[in-house]
Amino acid sequence: MSVNKMKPKVFRIAAFPLNLILLPGEEIPLRIFEPRYKQLIEECMDASLPFGIPYLNNGEIDKIGSEVEIVKLVGRNANDDLVVLIRGKSLFQTIDYFPILTDKLYGGTVSVPLSTDFTTTNPEVVVKVKKLKLNISNELGTFVRGNGVNMLDIARTIMLKSDEKYKLLSLPNSTTREQFIVNQLTFVEMIRHQETKLENNFQLN
Repeated sequence: MSVNKMKPKVFRIAAFPLNLILLPGEEIPLRIFEPRYKQLIEECMDASLPFGIPYLNNGEIDKIGSEVEIVKLVGRNANDDLVVLIRGKSLFQTIDYFPILTDKLYGGTVSVPLSTDFTTTNPEVVVKVKKLKLNISNELGTFVRGNGVNMLDIARTIMLKSDEKYKLLSLPNSTTREQFIVNQLTFVEMIRHQETKLENNFQLN
């Protein structure tokens, strides 16, 4: 697991455990119907605070988690259920989890930041990214600056599932992470090839 080289800063954050890993920059709508998490979301919106999503791995709180911010309230129904748009801010490693905080319905974690620098200069990864013309950056688009690319940007762009993100984040070193990303890019390449082949066959018919 890649942890910041600087001395970790321990922090506490409200927790909404889910079977979800949201990488920095990713956005998804989230529906909230449980009273404890309605309270959490309302308080975070009122104070413009982020909250944590500890990853639920087979029903258990895992060490990996996502710090997220609320972008906007999308809607509220007659039962006061909420839909909010959330965005990934950073990643963290959970040291301890408390199911219920004092005077709250929801829980929280004590955590340390995880590094989001998964930069690789592996030529095979860079070549595949360029070949697939992946839009890996809002600022740079499909342009790869220098010979390096962040594997988390790739994971976000090719929309890896949470269990796949978990595997990437859990791999022990750069070599295994690079091979994992190469395999994922090869799969995307194969899918695109099949789509092009089907499209050409359809046009011929």
